[in-house]
Amino acid sequence: MSPKSTPDPKTLGRAAGSINAPIAAFTMAVILCSYCFSSIRTARREAQESPVVPSSQQRVSQRERKDSSWIQEALEESRAEKGR
Repeated sequence: MSPKSTPDPKTLGRAAGSINAPIAAFTMAVILCSYCFSSIRTARREAQESPVVPSSQQRVSQRERKDSSWIQEALEESRAEKGR
């Protein structure tokens, strides 16, 4: 008796396993791109809705203005007392 050989299952002229990797890679690329576009849209939408928060440097400069105005007032008071 001769041994029976079973033919390899082929899809599109290739072995079935060789087509799985490109399909998986394409699917992952589509999912990644759609996630990126969705994230960018959400970030833009949230940036438009939220109020503008001053940066840390602006906060520091506002604090410096308060400090300098306090010093300025103290100097003016001392000058006024000296002028009396």
